[in-house]
Amino acid sequence: MRAPTQPGRPGLVLRVAAWLAVAGAASVIASLLTAYLIADHSSSDSSPSSLAAIGLGAAGLLLILVSLVLLLSIGLGRLFRRGSPPARRNRGLR
Repeated sequence: MRAPTQPGRPGLVLRVAAWLAVAGAASVIASLLTAYLIADHSSSDSSPSSLAAIGLGAAGLLLILVSLVLLLSIGLGRLFRRGSPPARRNRGLR
């Protein structure tokens, strides 16, 4: 028998999606700071700091994208669960 769900507590997938979004935003901010403060933009060569800024930004955007996919799947799952007819209980033979 399943335990009843607690309505005030978010599910594990929702918490993971939120943490992925926070980590992605932090990575994008770190990328911008790296590009602005550290990267050498005077030369046309790709410096390691420029490549690090690009990598951090790409990883951040990827984390945000995964978070959005998780949040969308949660929302669609709740929408279809709410819109579907209730499951019939098997009451056995009468």
